[in-house]
Amino acid sequence: GSPPSTHNHNPQHTTHNANAHNHTNTTRTQPTMGNSALGNVYALLLLLVMVIPNTTFSAPRKKVALITGGNKGIGKEIARRIGTEPDFTAIIACRDVELGRVAAEDLRENGEYACDVVVLPIPLDLTDTASIAKASQWVEEEYGGTLDVLINNAAICFNDPTLYGKVEHTPFEAQADITIKTNYFGTLAVTQSFLPQLKKSSSPRIINIASAAGRLSILRSQQLVDEFTSDALTVPQLSKMMEEFVSNVEDGTHTEKGWPNTCYGVSKVGVIALTRILARENPEMMINSVDPGYCRTDQNDNQGTVDPSKGSYTPYLLSLMEVDEEEGDDELDSGLHFYEESEMPWSYQK
Repeated sequence: GSPPSTHNHNPQHTTHNANAHNHTNTTRTQPTMGNSALGNVYALLLLLVMVIPNTTFSAPRKKVALITGGNKGIGKEIARRIGTEPDFTAIIACRDVELGRVAAEDLRENGEYACDVVVLPIPLDLTDTASIAKASQWVEEEYGGTLDVLINNAAICFNDPTLYGKVEHTPFEAQADITIKTNYFGTLAVTQSFLPQLKKSSSPRIINIASAAGRLSILRSQQLVDEFTSDALTVPQLSKMMEEFVSNVEDGTHTEKGWPNTCYGVSKVGVIALTRILARENPEMMINSVDPGYCRTDQNDNQGTVDPSKGSYTPYLLSLMEVDEEEGDDELDSGLHFYEESEMPWSYQK
């Protein structure tokens, strides 16, 4: 956003010549101020003391961006970029508040530029609706009820059945429920919880971190493709489809029904479809999904080929992008999917 205009308060003070009243007749009695006039002066001074602090020196409001999963990887890099913008405050939200504090402290103290970043002092777990409600309430109370940017970055991905030693071995049929519950239903719950605050912003943004793993070509059924891409698709219908995938995986029928062998991929198909629906339902907001690329993160045991700083650049740009009113086109870039600073078709076929 453009910086607020700076007003140069330089009133022209009237200069009084002290010698003008220096009469040669020193015996002349100087006029005295009456009690009523003196009282008026005191009243004016009191009024100034009361009014000036509340008006003249109030700082312009900073925009507020919340990043889920902001304590590491792509999320932390997004927080770094946004936090260094002079008119933004970045909030790191994550399941482990202590890890969030360490990340925020690192960004504030070790960055090249000053970084306005804070940690949400409440654990945010995408599978825990109570934690989501508490997080939303804290932001509501702390920032006057307005959130300007929501970046849904937190996710789970079983690139390894044990998440590289972090959980017990989880077979494919058991991965579907927790993956869809976290990545799709968790993202939906966070978004719905913060929507009232976003609607109070003058330029609300939602950026959903997706993936090439969620490209349409992973679906092996044209009927599924048609359903996911339908402009008439609603959130309840989409949620039912995601529940059906979990059920089909658990009973072993997902392949014959056209689903792929990737729970993470299907969860991101759901996130991209959700982005399109939310954009239709909220035309005053800019709501988009982003593929950050195959970044080196804990999610893939740092085997990715893209630096998280590079992967964070497009989400950062979408957070700041304004409507180009000079072109006479006030239509928002919304309901789109992006990759490397450009729109990318969901099919990934340009």
